[in-house]
Amino acid sequence: MSLYDQRLEADLVAIRTRLGDIGEQVLHNLRHGVQAVLDLDRRLANETLIKDRAVNRATREIDHQCHLFVARYLPSGSHLRFVSGVLRLSVAMERVGDYSVAICRVARQIESPLPDTVLHNIGLMSEHAGRALRAALDGFMAGDTDAARVSRGFAAQTAAVYPYAFEILSSAADSDPRPARDLFGALLVFRLMQRTAEQAENICQQTIFAVTGERKEEKRYRMLFVDADNAMVSKMAELACVESYPHAGRIGSAGLQAATGFAPALLAFCRRRGIGLPANAAPVAFADALDPLRHHHVIVGLGVDPDRHGSLPDRTAVLRWDLDEDVSGDEPNTEKLYRELMQRIRGLMTTLGVRDDV
Repeated sequence: MSLYDQRLEADLVAIRTRLGDIGEQVLHNLRHGVQAVLDLDRRLANETLIKDRAVNRATREIDHQCHLFVARYLPSGSHLRFVSGVLRLSVAMERVGDYSVAICRVARQIESPLPDTVLHNIGLMSEHAGRALRAALDGFMAGDTDAARVSRGFAAQTAAVYPYAFEILSSAADSDPRPARDLFGALLVFRLMQRTAEQAENICQQTIFAVTGERKEEKRYRMLFVDADNAMVSKMAELACVESYPHAGRIGSAGLQAATGFAPALLAFCRRRGIGLPANAAPVAFADALDPLRHHHVIVGLGVDPDRHGSLPDRTAVLRWDLDEDVSGDEPNTEKLYRELMQRIRGLMTTLGVRDDV
């Protein structure tokens, strides 16, 4: 091995070693922060707060090491991907460190013991999130994509606990005499545990990129257009979106109350445009279009407010478009309606970062 290669490998080992040390300290602080909440241990919370300063200093130092590595060796291929991944992991580690600080501050402010069910769920989410972060870090350090992917399972378990934990906390807020600040603090801890698991998923993706060079796939969205009856406007929006952005994701449409059939004006429009509707296609009711297992990323109300007609997941963004074109007459101007919808859809896709040339 040449002297150049020896120095390069030595610098890589130094970066990897420092990253491992940062990961261990972050996991240690996260575990102790949660323990401080569970035990109402203000002393432990204060000690953990101080330790976060070392994490911040270490992340700045590893950033400097990575920049020096690039300047010295002008790396390419796997070496460049590794250093790029370390820089991103450094940001993720600093964020998780900040989550630990916020959890410690909650521990310092809680005045009375939290309900046992809330404590149980905090411990459960902490366990899953910690395992997800540990698996992701171990996978990156070892360059093992399979090990890193294990973190996704733990992250999914963390996400599965969150809605249940939120309901438990809501019930406690209705019947428990404890100060509201204590319950809000518990809610913050739940959310930060979920964010920790999401950071683990990001680290998993960085491992795959560093080892294989595979980039993260373009985001695919589940979108639903909703109007009063799904007879024309929402269905036209769905068809326009699918035609212009076929790779955007899963696009659908529905009506608050499903009509018995599509409007003649829509069918005529489709014939002129050469758009074929499936033989069994029919208007869909909004309640039937919602999937309890997979939330929609975006729901667009066309002249209606979907938020008022069902309990939608917190992760769903609900928009309302009030269109200029009047479609209540017997012969609506479908071409003008289509152009207005396309203008709105292009704006939405630009906001989401969806391209029409993918």
